[in-house]
Amino acid sequence: MKFYYRAKQLILLSGDLLSFVAGFYIALLIRMWAYPSVSLLESHANLFATTFILWIVVNYINGLYDLHLRSNKTIFDRRMLSTATMSLVVGIIFFYIIPSRAITPKTILLLTVTFGYGFSYVWRIAAAKIIGLSKLQSAVVFVGHSPEIADLAAELQKHPEHGYTVSAIVDPEGETTSHESGIDVYKDLKAIRPVISNNKVDLVVIATHLHDDEHTMRELYQLLFWPVQLVHLPAFYERMTGRIPPSTFSESWFLDHLRHRQHPVYEKWRSLLDYVAVIVLGLVLLVMFPFVAIAIKTTSKGPLFYKQKRVGQGGRTFMLYKFRSMYALSPDGGAELGGYEFTKKGDKRITPVGNFLRKMRIDELPQVLNLIKRDVTLIGPRPERPALVAELTEEMPYYPLRHVLKPGLTGWAVLHQHYADSKEASLVKLQYDLYYIKNRSFLLDVSIVLRTFNVVLRLLGQ
Repeated sequence: MKFYYRAKQLILLSGDLLSFVAGFYIALLIRMWAYPSVSLLESHANLFATTFILWIVVNYINGLYDLHLRSNKTIFDRRMLSTATMSLVVGIIFFYIIPSRAITPKTILLLTVTFGYGFSYVWRIAAAKIIGLSKLQSAVVFVGHSPEIADLAAELQKHPEHGYTVSAIVDPEGETTSHESGIDVYKDLKAIRPVISNNKVDLVVIATHLHDDEHTMRELYQLLFWPVQLVHLPAFYERMTGRIPPSTFSESWFLDHLRHRQHPVYEKWRSLLDYVAVIVLGLVLLVMFPFVAIAIKTTSKGPLFYKQKRVGQGGRTFMLYKFRSMYALSPDGGAELGGYEFTKKGDKRITPVGNFLRKMRIDELPQVLNLIKRDVTLIGPRPERPALVAELTEEMPYYPLRHVLKPGLTGWAVLHQHYADSKEASLVKLQYDLYYIKNRSFLLDVSIVLRTFNVVLRLLGQ
């Protein structure tokens, strides 16, 4: 269950809050050279409590609650340092930009950041042992075998911080006799109950293609009386990958899960988000425009802006606007000479200035015009070119389902995959897009916005 992963994140978050409180107390102790009085604590407590909440948001944006992060010490150390610096800046803004504050704790703020994040760093090292990879784990058995199950089993074995350990694969069709990760494979369905008992299994994941097998279903029916959770593979796959598995693609599945439902409150929230985005991004565009214009025009020949036809909601085409980030190789200022070309990592068509603009996502600021024109929304599937859409639709008949929603400036697929540089990658991108269409909600949108900040601040754009 994803509960275990969330529980670990919550424990980390709680430890961070305690670290910040401890850092705050020690900061007062050092600043005053005496134990802080109750009145002093009260005068600072409310403001610093709000600051700590902001710091938790900064932690989330910087990915400090991604349990994979701790596995790479160099990246982890660098991320902690950059997060502490960013939190200091956020604290300064909070205390000095917002008016009518009775206190201006310059030294206290600096000391609180130093000690707070110092304690947080130590706490995370200790937490790796307290709630480490072997703790809070749920044992899983897969029933059936498929490429998706093989991928999931390998992923869970590679990343136990997800909170799962694979006990066995029970394959009644006998399509596999061993697994590359060393997981036990059983061919007889009768083995499933001893496996559950011996390994204290919590979760049984059932392959989609076995749902119509009466013998398998009859055996699994007996597990309804056992203290285990039964879950279908598509639901578990979604939970682990954030994608819709290709094996579920069918007209009936899409009708059941992608039908338009009326959510008035959610739609109002989406509209408000777009208005806020227009104001914020519009102001950023106005401030940065002269600097970006000079940088582009003085370093490479070609137009300042680049416009390109894209496919929007319902298959309608529109013109998308960007700052030019590639060399102008064609008469229209584009970088494609023989039809569309996938943008690849390290693409030599990208100018040095364009490389920076892409990493910061500055090249996409002119899409504020598309937001104003309502061609796009803030969050949704990224729009593609008509020629690419036509070609992908021939190979993936369900590809146009991306167009049931208005395209977005950022989205679930963008965060997970950046650019799709092949048709195979485009299928994965479609899986992410369909996941968002199926599961879009207020919380998911907030998560996407915060993680987009993380991409921009860490220069992860492409």
